[in-house]
Amino acid sequence: MITLHHRFNVKPLSANKMFGHRGKTTFKTKDYLGYQNEIRDEIRQEAEDDEWPFASSYVKFTITAGLSNRGADLDNILKPLFDTYQSIYTNFNDNKVYLIKATKDIVKKGEEYLEVTVEEYTDGE
Repeated sequence: MITLHHRFNVKPLSANKMFGHRGKTTFKTKDYLGYQNEIRDEIRQEAEDDEWPFASSYVKFTITAGLSNRGADLDNILKPLFDTYQSIYTNFNDNKVYLIKATKDIVKKGEEYLEVTVEEYTDGE
């Protein structure tokens, strides 16, 4: 069974900080670009190529988000994470994500992280 496991020493980004607006123009924020680049760089150091190892199979994500703010919404970290994976891996589409297990871990400010495990989803999980 194929498993992808990554631990990113990065502050999880909220979906609320993904895009900015100037008039009618929408753009990726500096925070979002930095977040995507940091995750992309770490994955590319480990990966042999940018091919999604699960092909067209359904997948499950197990995510632990180390957050320093108890009031942070756990669900807000999902969209920026999945969009970043889509920008890295050829053939990954977040419509193939069938199960998400997410946990919030409260940590000290400056010790934020994301731990992500991706595995093939099987019916009945």
